Amino acid sequence: MKHILLTLVLTAFCQVVLPQSVISPNYGLKSPLTAEVTRVDFNQDATVVWLTIMSDINNAWFCIDRNTFLVRPDGMKLKLNGLKGLPYCPATYKFRRPGEKASFSMTFPATGMLPWFSVVEECVGGCLSVRGIVTDTVLNEKLDMAYSHSDRGEDLSAYKLLKEIIDETDSLNLGIEGSVYTSLILIDHRLGREEAARSWYNRMMISDTPDLGLYLETLRIQGIEF
Repeated sequence: MKHILLTLVLTAFCQVVLPQSVISPNYGLKSPLTAEVTRVDFNQDATVVWLTIMSDINNAWFCIDRNTFLVRPDGMKLKLNGLKGLPYCPATYKFRRPGEKASFSMTFPATGMLPWFSVVEECVGGCLSVRGIVTDTVLNEKLDMAYSHSDRGEDLSAYKLLKEIIDETDSLNLGIEGSVYTSLILIDHRLGREEAARSWYNRMMISDTPDLGLYLETLRIQGIEF
């Protein structure tokens, strides 16, 4: 019996300390547009976010403000405490040419596995922001499939998948929710189905969509308001 109990304790301990990684997660809004999240590691002692940023102009430069935070779903902000690959401002990384990519990592206090989170740099201008980073493997796979259909111009196939996703996740108030609503609205608008687009818009308005104001501004910029 002692041997069995010891085995169970060790198994439980291993489950706690084993790191969990998410590769190429989806997310909602981002700035700059050339930023990408390539990996997230949820370790026992830290949460590490790996990113790339690409230069799209001549004489580009970038740095990271120390006032950069991981924002949990409950709104709690955890301050950046480690940075590799890019310098802290006011020092800068100078890109040699357009198209060059810089890879870097940000280390935050340990969070444990989160259902979603955001990374937000609080600075004066040109700030890094990636909102609604998805950590669920199955949801990421579904989003990948939907966006793949959309990229190929297969609006109806993408629409079907996105509708399934929002029906499954709406009550969870995930950070990606606003992005899915926005995609559905844009597809309906593009197909001339204004009443359907309005219906999704109204549904988004009454849902507890994280960062709702930012998504409404995104639609407004594209000329969509109801």
